[in-house]
Amino acid sequence: MPDLTPPPHQPMDDSTRARLAARLAEATASPAVEERASRWLAPVGAAAAVVLIASIAGWAAFAPDDAGPAGPAGPAPTLTQEASPAEATPSEPASLEPSEPPTSKEPVAGGPCARTIARPLPGAEQVASWALPGGEAGIWVAGDESVFCEFSGGVATMHQVRPAEIAGELGHQELGFSSTFYLSTSEQKVSSFIAGGPLPEGVTGIDYTFPDGHTESAELRTDDAGRRWWTMGYVATDGPLAGWDSSLLELDPVRVVISLSGVQQKVVLQWGRDECAQVNHGC
Repeated sequence: MPDLTPPPHQPMDDSTRARLAARLAEATASPAVEERASRWLAPVGAAAAVVLIASIAGWAAFAPDDAGPAGPAGPAPTLTQEASPAEATPSEPASLEPSEPPTSKEPVAGGPCARTIARPLPGAEQVASWALPGGEAGIWVAGDESVFCEFSGGVATMHQVRPAEIAGELGHQELGFSSTFYLSTSEQKVSSFIAGGPLPEGVTGIDYTFPDGHTESAELRTDDAGRRWWTMGYVATDGPLAGWDSSLLELDPVRVVISLSGVQQKVVLQWGRDECAQVNHGC
């Protein structure tokens, strides 16, 4: 059997390359070889021939000669190489410009009170207003419901939602007042006590007498629909009610007199129970 061992790693000239190729062709085509080879050796022989051809071609392609390194036998392979992080083109830097804040909804017309009552009573319209010593006050109506709100001391104070029209006598819940404490100047402490709501038919007056001796009468209004409303606002600038450090629980109660066509109804409002009518913030 011919010697199929590849030649040692050395320069190969054209004549040697041709001679090896002829010997390879003769060895693989010889009948004698085919007769001597057993059936189970045939695949091995074919595989050896393929390896030999590949070895010769690769050695011939990369073996150096006297003139320098030989070029590849065929077309130069195309090498694809990913750019390293240092070579990669940097992406566009993120903008440092501040983003525009989301557009908020347009404020409800009518000032702070209108914005405050818009959530519990959406679509409400103002039907009555007053200019009280501590600030504006008004009544808003939506359907058969109403709400009283006042703006004393720069704070919108909303009372409980009630029916737009009521009948019968006014009780503790209807007469309860909100309490707000603030500074009218850098040093002047004041306290505002404000109440209001729908007015039953036949009521002609409501008077609040506070423990400092002051009596404040309610102002009555009738709207375009013929519904009646009232509000009372008292701002104490001196005395025990204006002193925030004093305990209101130690003071005498507030006494209310309701006039009804020659008849008077009296209601006593207690500190700690009836002076915190606001529902959107604390006393």
